Amino acid sequence: MKPRLAMLTCPALLLVTALVLVACSSGGSAGSSGDAVKGKRLFAAKGCGGCHTFAAAGSKGTVGPDLDAALPSPRAVVRQLSGPVGLMPSFADKLSDSDRQDLAAFVGAGRSSGRAVAKPFAPDKTTLADCSTGKAECLEQAFGNLTFKDGPKSALAQLATALQSNAAVQADCHRIAHRMGSAALSRFHDRVAPAFIAGNPICASGYYHGIIERAFLGQPTARLATVARQLCSDPQINAERFLAYQCIHGLGHGLMIYTGYDLPGSLKTCDQLRTGFDRISCSGGVFMENFNSSYGVTSKYLRSSDPIYPCDAVSERHKLYCYLLVTANLLRLNGGDLKATAQGCLRSEPAWVSTCYESYGRDVSGLAGKDPRRALASCRLAAAHAGDCIYGVAREIVNADAAGARGGRFCAMAPKRYRDRCYNGVGSVLAALEPNPQALRGVCRELSERYRDSCLRGGGVST
Repeated sequence: MKPRLAMLTCPALLLVTALVLVACSSGGSAGSSGDAVKGKRLFAAKGCGGCHTFAAAGSKGTVGPDLDAALPSPRAVVRQLSGPVGLMPSFADKLSDSDRQDLAAFVGAGRSSGRAVAKPFAPDKTTLADCSTGKAECLEQAFGNLTFKDGPKSALAQLATALQSNAAVQADCHRIAHRMGSAALSRFHDRVAPAFIAGNPICASGYYHGIIERAFLGQPTARLATVARQLCSDPQINAERFLAYQCIHGLGHGLMIYTGYDLPGSLKTCDQLRTGFDRISCSGGVFMENFNSSYGVTSKYLRSSDPIYPCDAVSERHKLYCYLLVTANLLRLNGGDLKATAQGCLRSEPAWVSTCYESYGRDVSGLAGKDPRRALASCRLAAAHAGDCIYGVAREIVNADAAGARGGRFCAMAPKRYRDRCYNGVGSVLAALEPNPQALRGVCRELSERYRDSCLRGGGVST
């Protein structure tokens, strides 16, 4: 009788064998008009994970059926909750109609959503002291545990310190930051805004990407656009344009990871966002993840015979961000050969050759670390397009630092004929960090009195 009592008292969606059979024969995701985001929170709050294994919720309960294997439809979940059916009692008097619909939307999402690459963060006892061999998985989990336990600010500060001397951390910093973002989302109980505000863009903004990619878990494909619009709508995020951009850009990464690298489907969801800024920022995340997977996945939307693909195949509205990131693929195919990559940009569609060289500058900046001379030497390989490369380097430096000082120093070292364009690039990113025109004037003046106007023009501010 004890097993039966455990089942009857478990506050969860106990889908018994008979219902599972019905659920597996049910079609589509019809039957629930609920909100899967709210359903995910209810699943945790009502203790459903104590009974069921469900990857989208990070639960491993074994009292009731494995929901990942059962794949119940939303209609079947609503029916079960309104029961009783089988051994599970009715929850009609414990959950409101809207609660049941929300839970059904979340639990039933597995029948219509993509195969997510990432799973929810699960804390364990791994510490940095356990990672003396520098194994990537160990470091990712240890920093995730620090984030979950001590909070993002403290953990990210420790990551910044480790980056100064630990080669293994340097090599895996982006994925480490991804795991930390996932851990932060768990720490803040799936609330995106507080997790975002507590973070920073270290390691190419991996922390922000990690938050968003996990925030999609458990959402049905038909609701991805709705959920995408919700995730970055919090006033606390939108109070800072840079933070808003990181969130929207992260949506693109998250969509690709969640849908199993469905590039057309991810772009379609980006196209349903509210503003042009949102749509293009989201598409940037999609293309970045396509060219340089956060999880080592090789996208099917790449061709060794056409290193520019899919930029030469996507619609005109998507070409900008595709070409701004395409050299990540060229570098991969060329085995990291910068000269071959620079020459490869000439294979771009004529109107987008300069944009490809800006992408080259972005990648050059990352490969050069904080060595401006190395970055400038790499830009010389772009020959007639060296100015485009330098512009791309300057933008990436400011984006990586979320500040303009190092970008200003880089521009001061650039050949004189390219300095105007270089400071223009610095200003174009500073405008996102400092949207107040008067404040931007002060920042640009601090960087260079002589090239202040170039910086301001880049930021769209009249001189």
